[in-house]
Amino acid sequence: MYTDIGTILKDAVANHYAVIACLPVNLEVCRGAIAAANEKKAPLIFISGQNSSLQHANGELLVQTIKTMAEKTPSPIAMMLDHGSKYERLTYAFRHGYSSIMFDGSMLPMEENIRRTKEVVKLCHMHGMGVEGELGHVGQAANNDDQRADLYTKPEDAAYFVQNTKVDSLAVAVGTAHGDYEKGYVPHINFERIREIRKAVGDTPLALHGGSGSGDENIIKSVEAGMNKINVATDVGNCCRNYLRETLAKEPNINYVKLMMGMENAVKEFIKHWIDLTKSEGTAAHFMTPDTLYTVLERSIVDDGE
Repeated sequence: MYTDIGTILKDAVANHYAVIACLPVNLEVCRGAIAAANEKKAPLIFISGQNSSLQHANGELLVQTIKTMAEKTPSPIAMMLDHGSKYERLTYAFRHGYSSIMFDGSMLPMEENIRRTKEVVKLCHMHGMGVEGELGHVGQAANNDDQRADLYTKPEDAAYFVQNTKVDSLAVAVGTAHGDYEKGYVPHINFERIREIRKAVGDTPLALHGGSGSGDENIIKSVEAGMNKINVATDVGNCCRNYLRETLAKEPNINYVKLMMGMENAVKEFIKHWIDLTKSEGTAAHFMTPDTLYTVLERSIVDDGE
């Protein structure tokens, strides 16, 4: 089932869970992540950044690959352009079948962020696409931005922002950052701030960027406090790299196809763990309708026949 983040995250808010949002860097990650979602009967969101990830993982090819696989599974799957701010990247997402867009105006003054986000929401909603906005600023771990309380999202600002933009999800800054933290360091997430923002924005879904390296306990507590979407990009790449490094050290002459299949399985187990942390196992059933089930079965039968 290929859908948008609005459809997925409304259910997450209503049923108090979060959805893993991971980086689809290659076919093995896509296949492994969707296999995990199917096995756990959970929703899944793929996020593709407007710069580095698109330079490696071509969006035109990835979206069609993900969409094809999603349409054969009962688990709801979304594909979102992450941290889109450049006009050409936003139109790129429109042209190539992304189901959702994250518009990042967090470095703009509040009113300008609202104005631009509102324009993106209006356009996307006309085409059935979901939109995530950002308020506060989730910076870089390398710059220790997670420790800068001045970048945190204020509850009253969040309420004002969602009321005026009608975003389907809001990314907030509460103590995490993008990228790898220093070895042994675990960020200090402000759970009370999450609860305050959750109360302020009502039923608008909240997104935690910079989930990688945040620690299992922090993720569990973030979901309990009111987070509905957890972004994990860096750790997906780390999972693939670590599997390849460890496997090649043991079997330097391993068959390449076997190596790739092993990496796919490593990703599957990684995503399954995050599904457990976010309490989303079994929630795919909330999205099933007779029409959805019929479509999935019909596509599966056609594929088997081929």
